Amino acid sequence: MTRQLRTRALSSTFEPLTAVADDPGRSRLGVVRFAGTSFNPVVDSGHPELTVHLAQEGSGFAEVWTTTRGVESGEHKAIAYAHDGEYLFCAGRIPPCDEHTYAGRLAFRAALELAGRLGYPHVFRMWNYLQDLSPRTYREFLLGQAEAFARRPVTWSGLAAATVVGSLGGGIAFHLLACRTGEPVTIISPSGARAVYTHGQLYFSAPSLDDAEELMSAANLAQWGVEDGFGLHDVSSLKIYARRPGDLAGVEARLGPGTSVAYLQAAQLRDGCAVEFEGVAG
Repeated sequence: MTRQLRTRALSSTFEPLTAVADDPGRSRLGVVRFAGTSFNPVVDSGHPELTVHLAQEGSGFAEVWTTTRGVESGEHKAIAYAHDGEYLFCAGRIPPCDEHTYAGRLAFRAALELAGRLGYPHVFRMWNYLQDLSPRTYREFLLGQAEAFARRPVTWSGLAAATVVGSLGGGIAFHLLACRTGEPVTIISPSGARAVYTHGQLYFSAPSLDDAEELMSAANLAQWGVEDGFGLHDVSSLKIYARRPGDLAGVEARLGPGTSVAYLQAAQLRDGCAVEFEGVAG
């Protein structure tokens, strides 16, 4: 499969909040708006939209997931979703509460019940945005999430395929991707970089671009039984989470000219981690 064909599968780009443009020949599978407030997910114009409080007023953007297939959308127990026959996008929000395990279990039971009913058994990528992120709150939420997965007919690549950062408010916002066919492969490197490989694309998270480059190399992927390899020029979209504004240094010079890049200031779970790079290659 060529790189050109791969870009026609599932992809994400970043657009201004006020002008999310249509892409001819592609359908929106889901939109995540990083803004100065938070809203419950809704289905709008045939696709789900989730608003995460993770930007200051006037500096937000939208991450737009698209596919070449037509999509069907709907809502199920406060979960907004869309699917195209191969990929499923689900989004939900848990209002601020003290019972993170209970609330996480209920929310993910609804999402996984939906994935099973629609026939998307492989959950391969998740994003969790927690207000007041701490090891305790995330541990409690993760326990509820794990309990939900244990009772549903879906697979999960676990922490290696999940991103968790702190939000500025709104409780817990989350969204996930699942696929119908294939067997997603979790990739981990000694540096702590992690990824999941499915359908010729690598969904990765790493503490530096050097670590990301090592993670996606053909030599590292071969150790996990994947006959493929990528370079930074193959990254199609990249989000950069940083603790402080000064950590948001430009990285475009190391990327390909077609890479869509977005920056966010966000609290992170690991104390020693100032920056987190998260994106898609292939």
